[in-house]
Amino acid sequence: MSPKIPIRFLDAGLGTTLESPPYDAKFPKETCLWSSHLLITSPEVLTRVHKAFIEAGADVLLTATYQASLEGFTATTKPPGSHGPDKRASSTYTQQDAAALMRSAVPLARQAIITSSPNNGHYTPKIALSLGSYGATMQPSTEYSGDYKPESMRTVKGLYEWHEERLRVFKDDEVTWNNVDCIAFETLPVLHEIQAVKRLMAMHEDKYEKEWWISCVFPNDDLTMPDGTTAEQAVCAMLSLEEAERPWGVGINCTDIKKLDRLIRHYGNAATKAIDRSSQRGSWPWLVVYPDGAQGSVYNTGTGQWEMIPELKAQGPQIPWHEELAEIVTSTAERGLWRGILVGGCCKTRAEDIKKLRSQLTSVQSDAFYLEMG
Repeated sequence: MSPKIPIRFLDAGLGTTLESPPYDAKFPKETCLWSSHLLITSPEVLTRVHKAFIEAGADVLLTATYQASLEGFTATTKPPGSHGPDKRASSTYTQQDAAALMRSAVPLARQAIITSSPNNGHYTPKIALSLGSYGATMQPSTEYSGDYKPESMRTVKGLYEWHEERLRVFKDDEVTWNNVDCIAFETLPVLHEIQAVKRLMAMHEDKYEKEWWISCVFPNDDLTMPDGTTAEQAVCAMLSLEEAERPWGVGINCTDIKKLDRLIRHYGNAATKAIDRSSQRGSWPWLVVYPDGAQGSVYNTGTGQWEMIPELKAQGPQIPWHEELAEIVTSTAERGLWRGILVGGCCKTRAEDIKKLRSQLTSVQSDAFYLEMG
Protein backbone atom coordinates (compact mmCIF):
# COMPACT_ATOMS: atom_id res chain seq x y z
CA MET A 1 0.00 0.00 0.00
CA SER A 2 1.29 3.47 -0.88
CA PRO A 3 1.87 5.81 2.07
CA LYS A 4 -0.72 8.46 2.79
CA ILE A 5 -0.06 11.79 1.13
CA PRO A 6 -0.60 15.16 2.84
CA ILE A 7 -3.25 17.65 1.81
CA ARG A 8 -2.99 21.38 2.43
CA PHE A 9 -5.56 24.08 1.72
CA LEU A 10 -5.03 27.19 -0.36
CA ASP A 11 -7.28 30.23 -0.03
CA ALA A 12 -10.08 31.29 -2.38
CA GLY A 13 -10.56 33.86 -5.15
CA LEU A 14 -9.37 37.20 -3.77
CA GLY A 15 -10.63 39.52 -6.50
CA THR A 16 -14.13 38.08 -6.79
CA THR A 17 -14.41 37.87 -2.99
CA LEU A 18 -13.59 41.58 -2.77
CA GLU A 19 -16.31 42.36 -5.33
CA SER A 20 -18.91 40.52 -3.23
CA PRO A 21 -20.63 41.43 0.07
CA PRO A 22 -19.63 42.44 2.68
CA TYR A 23 -16.65 44.07 0.93
CA ASP A 24 -18.32 45.31 -2.29
CA ALA A 25 -15.08 46.67 -3.73
CA LYS A 26 -15.16 48.51 -7.05
CA PHE A 27 -12.11 48.22 -9.29
CA PRO A 28 -11.50 51.15 -11.68
CA LYS A 29 -11.87 49.97 -15.27
CA GLU A 30 -9.09 52.25 -16.44
CA THR A 31 -6.51 50.32 -14.42
CA CYS A 32 -5.34 46.73 -14.87
CA LEU A 33 -4.52 46.30 -11.16
CA TRP A 34 -7.82 44.65 -10.12
CA SER A 35 -7.48 43.48 -6.47
CA SER A 36 -4.00 45.04 -6.26
CA HIS A 37 -5.66 48.46 -6.55
CA LEU A 38 -6.70 48.07 -2.91
CA LEU A 39 -3.02 48.29 -1.98
CA ILE A 40 -3.54 51.97 -2.81
CA THR A 41 -7.07 52.61 -1.59
CA SER A 42 -8.00 50.09 1.13
CA PRO A 43 -5.14 47.89 2.39
CA GLU A 44 -7.07 47.19 5.59
CA VAL A 45 -9.78 45.47 3.53
CA LEU A 46 -7.19 43.11 2.04
CA THR A 47 -6.11 42.16 5.56
CA ARG A 48 -9.73 41.45 6.49
CA VAL A 49 -10.14 39.10 3.54
CA HIS A 50 -6.86 37.32 4.30
CA LYS A 51 -8.06 36.82 7.89
CA ALA A 52 -11.36 35.40 6.65
CA PHE A 53 -9.47 32.87 4.52
CA ILE A 54 -7.30 31.83 7.46
CA GLU A 55 -10.26 31.45 9.78
CA ALA A 56 -11.97 29.32 7.13
CA GLY A 57 -9.04 26.89 7.21
CA ALA A 58 -6.54 28.07 4.59
CA ASP A 59 -2.96 26.84 5.14
CA VAL A 60 -1.53 29.02 2.36
CA LEU A 61 -2.36 32.66 1.59
CA LEU A 62 -1.79 34.22 -1.82
CA THR A 63 -0.69 37.86 -1.68
CA ALA A 64 -2.70 40.61 -3.38
CA THR A 65 -0.17 40.87 -6.19
CA TYR A 66 -1.66 38.67 -8.92
CA GLN A 67 -2.07 41.57 -11.37
CA ALA A 68 0.52 43.86 -9.79
CA SER A 69 3.28 45.14 -12.04
CA LEU A 70 5.54 48.15 -12.31
CA GLU A 71 3.79 49.08 -15.55
CA GLY A 72 0.35 48.79 -13.98
CA PHE A 73 1.06 51.05 -11.02
CA THR A 74 2.97 53.67 -13.00
CA ALA A 75 0.01 53.93 -15.40
CA THR A 76 -2.45 54.40 -12.52
CA THR A 77 -3.72 57.86 -11.57
CA LYS A 78 -3.23 58.75 -7.93
CA PRO A 79 -6.29 59.48 -5.79
CA PRO A 80 -6.84 63.19 -5.03
CA GLY A 81 -4.43 64.45 -2.36
CA SER A 82 -2.19 61.39 -2.59
CA HIS A 83 1.57 61.74 -3.06
CA GLY A 84 2.53 58.06 -3.16
CA PRO A 85 5.20 56.36 -1.04
CA ASP A 86 8.02 58.53 -2.39
CA LYS A 87 6.06 61.72 -1.37
CA ARG A 88 6.60 63.53 -4.67
CA ALA A 89 3.61 65.30 -6.15
CA SER A 90 2.65 63.88 -9.54
CA SER A 91 -0.50 62.55 -11.20
CA THR A 92 0.77 58.98 -11.51
CA TYR A 93 2.99 56.68 -9.47
CA THR A 94 6.75 56.51 -9.96
CA GLN A 95 8.77 53.29 -10.30
CA GLN A 96 9.74 53.71 -6.64
CA ASP A 97 6.09 54.10 -5.67
CA ALA A 98 5.14 51.03 -7.70
CA ALA A 99 7.78 48.83 -6.10
CA ALA A 100 6.82 49.97 -2.59
CA LEU A 101 3.12 49.33 -3.22
CA MET A 102 3.80 45.87 -4.64
CA ARG A 103 5.94 44.94 -1.63
CA SER A 104 3.29 46.25 0.78
CA ALA A 105 1.09 43.23 0.00
CA VAL A 106 3.42 40.87 1.87
CA PRO A 107 3.22 42.49 5.35
CA LEU A 108 -0.58 42.74 4.94
CA ALA A 109 -0.72 38.95 4.60
CA ARG A 110 1.70 38.54 7.52
CA GLN A 111 -0.41 40.86 9.70
CA ALA A 112 -3.48 38.76 8.92
CA ILE A 113 -1.66 35.61 10.06
CA ILE A 114 -0.49 37.22 13.30
CA THR A 115 -3.95 38.51 14.22
CA SER A 116 -6.06 35.52 13.14
CA SER A 117 -7.34 32.40 14.83
CA PRO A 118 -6.52 29.59 12.38
CA ASN A 119 -9.15 26.92 11.74
CA ASN A 120 -6.63 24.32 10.62
CA GLY A 121 -5.30 22.53 13.68
CA HIS A 122 -2.92 25.39 14.61
CA TYR A 123 -0.82 25.07 11.46
CA THR A 124 0.77 28.49 10.88
CA PRO A 125 -0.33 29.58 7.40
CA LYS A 126 2.32 30.17 4.75
CA ILE A 127 2.54 33.19 2.46
CA ALA A 128 2.70 32.51 -1.27
CA LEU A 129 3.82 35.42 -3.43
CA SER A 130 1.16 35.57 -6.15
CA LEU A 131 2.65 36.32 -9.56
CA GLY A 132 0.09 36.21 -12.33
CA SER A 133 1.02 35.70 -15.95
CA TYR A 134 2.14 38.60 -18.12
CA GLY A 135 -1.31 38.54 -19.70
CA ALA A 136 -2.94 39.14 -16.31
CA THR A 137 -1.26 42.55 -16.13
CA MET A 138 -2.45 43.74 -19.55
CA GLN A 139 -5.46 45.99 -20.12
CA PRO A 140 -7.74 44.23 -20.88
CA SER A 141 -6.24 41.08 -19.40
CA THR A 142 -5.26 38.31 -21.80
CA GLU A 143 -4.43 35.36 -19.56
CA TYR A 144 -7.45 33.52 -20.99
CA SER A 145 -6.55 34.21 -24.61
CA GLY A 146 -2.72 34.21 -24.57
CA ASP A 147 -2.81 37.17 -26.98
CA TYR A 148 0.46 38.76 -25.85
CA LYS A 149 1.67 42.12 -27.10
CA PRO A 150 4.12 43.52 -28.05
CA GLU A 151 5.85 40.92 -30.20
CA SER A 152 8.77 40.64 -27.75
CA MET A 153 6.37 39.17 -25.19
CA ARG A 154 5.74 36.22 -27.49
CA THR A 155 9.28 34.97 -26.89
CA VAL A 156 10.93 33.13 -24.02
CA LYS A 157 13.55 35.89 -23.78
CA GLY A 158 11.03 38.71 -23.48
CA LEU A 159 8.93 36.91 -20.88
CA TYR A 160 12.04 35.86 -18.93
CA GLU A 161 13.19 39.47 -18.65
CA TRP A 162 9.74 40.71 -17.63
CA HIS A 163 9.29 38.07 -14.92
CA GLU A 164 12.82 38.65 -13.66
CA GLU A 165 12.24 42.39 -13.24
CA ARG A 166 9.00 41.84 -11.33
CA LEU A 167 10.41 39.16 -9.06
CA ARG A 168 13.41 41.35 -8.29
CA VAL A 169 11.05 43.98 -6.80
CA PHE A 170 10.38 41.56 -3.94
CA LYS A 171 13.77 39.86 -3.75
CA ASP A 172 15.71 43.11 -3.46
CA ASP A 173 14.00 44.05 -0.18
CA GLU A 174 15.30 41.73 2.53
CA VAL A 175 12.42 42.20 4.98
CA THR A 176 9.83 41.54 2.30
CA TRP A 177 11.63 38.50 0.93
CA ASN A 178 12.10 36.95 4.36
CA ASN A 179 8.32 37.03 4.83
CA VAL A 180 7.64 35.16 1.59
CA ASP A 181 7.43 31.39 2.10
CA CYS A 182 6.84 30.29 -1.50
CA ILE A 183 6.21 31.67 -4.98
CA ALA A 184 3.17 31.05 -7.19
CA PHE A 185 3.43 31.66 -10.94
CA GLU A 186 -0.26 31.56 -11.78
CA THR A 187 -2.64 31.25 -14.73
CA LEU A 188 0.08 30.81 -17.37
CA PRO A 189 -1.64 30.54 -20.78
CA VAL A 190 1.26 29.92 -23.18
CA LEU A 191 4.10 27.41 -23.41
CA HIS A 192 6.74 30.12 -23.84
CA GLU A 193 5.83 31.53 -20.44
CA ILE A 194 6.27 28.18 -18.73
CA GLN A 195 9.69 27.93 -20.35
CA ALA A 196 10.57 31.49 -19.33
CA VAL A 197 9.63 30.95 -15.69
CA LYS A 198 11.44 27.62 -15.61
CA ARG A 199 14.59 29.26 -17.00
CA LEU A 200 14.32 32.14 -14.52
CA MET A 201 14.14 29.85 -11.51
CA ALA A 202 16.91 27.61 -12.85
CA MET A 203 19.26 30.52 -13.52
CA HIS A 204 18.75 31.94 -10.04
CA GLU A 205 18.23 28.76 -8.00
CA ASP A 206 20.73 29.80 -5.29
CA LYS A 207 19.36 33.35 -5.21
CA TYR A 208 15.67 32.63 -4.70
CA GLU A 209 15.74 29.51 -2.50
CA LYS A 210 11.97 29.27 -2.13
CA GLU A 211 9.49 26.54 -2.93
CA TRP A 212 7.58 27.53 -6.07
CA TRP A 213 4.88 26.28 -8.37
CA ILE A 214 3.66 26.88 -11.89
CA SER A 215 -0.07 26.77 -12.52
CA CYS A 216 -1.70 26.87 -15.96
CA VAL A 217 -5.16 27.72 -17.25
CA PHE A 218 -7.16 25.46 -19.59
CA PRO A 219 -10.17 27.35 -20.98
CA ASN A 220 -10.55 25.37 -24.23
CA ASP A 221 -13.10 22.60 -24.67
CA ASP A 222 -10.37 20.23 -25.87
CA LEU A 223 -8.53 20.62 -22.52
CA THR A 224 -5.73 22.74 -23.97
CA MET A 225 -4.23 26.05 -22.89
CA PRO A 226 -5.12 29.20 -24.87
CA ASP A 227 -2.16 28.68 -27.24
CA GLY A 228 -3.15 25.05 -27.90
CA THR A 229 -0.59 23.51 -25.52
CA THR A 230 -1.85 20.23 -24.07
CA ALA A 231 -1.72 19.33 -20.39
CA GLU A 232 0.95 16.75 -21.18
CA GLN A 233 3.11 19.30 -23.00
CA ALA A 234 2.73 21.78 -20.14
CA VAL A 235 3.83 19.25 -17.53
CA CYS A 236 6.75 18.08 -19.64
CA ALA A 237 7.93 21.69 -19.91
CA MET A 238 7.60 22.18 -16.15
CA LEU A 239 9.48 18.99 -15.27
CA SER A 240 12.03 18.98 -18.06
CA LEU A 241 15.64 18.66 -16.95
CA GLU A 242 16.84 20.90 -19.77
CA GLU A 243 16.74 23.53 -17.04
CA ALA A 244 18.06 21.93 -13.86
CA GLU A 245 15.51 23.38 -11.46
CA ARG A 246 12.18 21.60 -11.11
CA PRO A 247 9.22 23.28 -9.42
CA TRP A 248 8.00 22.20 -6.00
CA GLY A 249 4.52 21.98 -7.49
CA VAL A 250 2.69 21.78 -10.82
CA GLY A 251 -0.81 23.10 -11.03
CA ILE A 252 -4.11 23.97 -12.66
CA ASN A 253 -6.07 27.09 -11.73
CA CYS A 254 -8.90 29.33 -12.89
CA THR A 255 -10.32 26.41 -14.86
CA ASP A 256 -13.82 24.91 -14.93
CA ILE A 257 -14.10 22.24 -12.25
CA LYS A 258 -15.83 19.95 -14.77
CA LYS A 259 -12.51 19.62 -16.60
CA LEU A 260 -10.39 19.13 -13.50
CA ASP A 261 -10.41 15.35 -13.04
CA ARG A 262 -9.48 14.72 -16.70
CA LEU A 263 -6.73 17.33 -16.57
CA ILE A 264 -5.28 15.87 -13.37
CA ARG A 265 -5.12 12.44 -15.01
CA HIS A 266 -3.25 13.96 -17.98
CA TYR A 267 -0.90 15.68 -15.52
CA GLY A 268 -0.25 12.38 -13.75
CA ASN A 269 0.47 10.50 -16.97
CA ALA A 270 2.85 13.19 -18.19
CA ALA A 271 4.65 13.46 -14.86
CA THR A 272 5.14 9.70 -14.76
CA LYS A 273 6.80 9.77 -18.17
CA ALA A 274 8.93 12.84 -17.40
CA ILE A 275 10.23 11.45 -14.14
CA ASP A 276 10.77 7.95 -15.50
CA ARG A 277 12.77 9.30 -18.45
CA SER A 278 15.06 11.43 -16.31
CA SER A 279 18.49 10.18 -15.29
CA GLN A 280 18.00 11.87 -11.93
CA ARG A 281 14.89 10.31 -10.45
CA GLY A 282 13.89 13.10 -8.09
CA SER A 283 10.86 13.02 -5.86
CA TRP A 284 7.45 13.77 -7.32
CA PRO A 285 6.17 17.34 -7.15
CA TRP A 286 3.09 18.47 -5.29
CA LEU A 287 -0.11 18.83 -7.27
CA VAL A 288 -1.67 22.31 -6.90
CA VAL A 289 -5.31 22.65 -7.95
CA TYR A 290 -7.62 25.62 -7.49
CA PRO A 291 -10.46 25.59 -10.00
CA ASP A 292 -12.96 28.40 -10.32
CA GLY A 293 -16.39 28.32 -8.74
CA ALA A 294 -18.18 29.96 -11.63
CA GLN A 295 -20.76 27.14 -11.92
CA GLY A 296 -21.39 27.60 -15.62
CA SER A 297 -20.50 31.26 -16.09
CA VAL A 298 -17.46 32.69 -17.85
CA TYR A 299 -15.62 35.99 -17.38
CA ASN A 300 -15.86 38.46 -20.24
CA THR A 301 -12.61 40.42 -20.18
CA GLY A 302 -14.13 43.10 -22.43
CA THR A 303 -17.10 43.93 -20.22
CA GLY A 304 -15.58 42.86 -16.90
CA GLN A 305 -18.70 40.79 -16.17
CA TRP A 306 -19.42 37.12 -15.47
CA GLU A 307 -21.84 35.74 -18.03
CA MET A 308 -23.83 32.51 -17.76
CA ILE A 309 -23.43 29.99 -20.59
CA PRO A 310 -27.06 29.41 -21.72
CA GLU A 311 -26.76 25.66 -22.28
CA LEU A 312 -25.29 25.14 -18.81
CA LYS A 313 -27.96 27.30 -17.21
CA ALA A 314 -30.59 25.09 -18.80
CA GLN A 315 -29.12 22.01 -17.11
CA GLY A 316 -30.31 23.23 -13.71
CA PRO A 317 -28.64 22.84 -10.29
CA GLN A 318 -25.13 21.38 -10.17
CA ILE A 319 -23.21 19.45 -7.52
CA PRO A 320 -21.98 21.88 -4.85
CA TRP A 321 -18.45 23.03 -5.65
CA HIS A 322 -16.91 21.80 -2.40
CA GLU A 323 -18.45 18.33 -2.76
CA GLU A 324 -17.30 17.92 -6.34
CA LEU A 325 -13.77 19.10 -5.55
CA ALA A 326 -13.54 16.85 -2.49
CA GLU A 327 -14.43 13.84 -4.66
CA ILE A 328 -11.74 14.78 -7.20
CA VAL A 329 -9.09 15.25 -4.49
CA THR A 330 -9.99 11.93 -2.88
CA SER A 331 -9.79 9.95 -6.11
CA THR A 332 -6.52 11.70 -7.03
CA ALA A 333 -4.98 10.84 -3.67
CA GLU A 334 -6.09 7.23 -4.02
CA ARG A 335 -4.07 6.90 -7.23
CA GLY A 336 -1.03 7.63 -5.10
CA LEU A 337 1.16 9.55 -7.54
CA TRP A 338 1.76 12.98 -6.05
CA ARG A 339 3.96 13.93 -3.11
CA GLY A 340 1.07 15.99 -1.76
CA ILE A 341 -1.95 18.01 -2.86
CA LEU A 342 -2.49 21.74 -2.30
CA VAL A 343 -6.13 22.52 -3.01
CA GLY A 344 -8.18 25.70 -2.96
CA GLY A 345 -10.37 27.93 -5.07
CA CYS A 346 -9.97 30.56 -7.76
CA CYS A 347 -12.52 33.01 -9.21
CA LYS A 348 -16.03 33.03 -7.70
CA THR A 349 -14.97 31.02 -4.64
CA ARG A 350 -15.01 32.54 -1.15
CA ALA A 351 -13.89 31.78 2.39
CA GLU A 352 -17.01 29.76 3.14
CA ASP A 353 -16.23 27.47 0.20
CA ILE A 354 -12.80 26.67 1.67
CA LYS A 355 -14.41 26.03 5.04
CA LYS A 356 -16.90 23.62 3.47
CA LEU A 357 -14.18 21.93 1.42
CA ARG A 358 -12.01 21.41 4.48
CA SER A 359 -14.97 20.04 6.43
CA GLN A 360 -15.91 17.72 3.56
CA LEU A 361 -12.40 16.25 3.29
CA THR A 362 -12.12 15.99 7.08
CA SER A 363 -15.21 13.76 7.05
CA VAL A 364 -13.73 11.38 4.44
CA GLN A 365 -12.35 8.15 5.84
CA SER A 366 -9.44 7.32 3.55
CA ASP A 367 -6.14 5.50 3.75
CA ALA A 368 -4.88 7.60 0.86
CA PHE A 369 -4.41 11.00 2.48
CA TYR A 370 -4.30 13.03 5.66
CA LEU A 371 -4.84 16.73 6.35
CA GLU A 372 -1.48 18.24 7.19
CA MET A 373 -1.48 20.01 10.54
CA GLY A 374 2.07 21.36 10.57
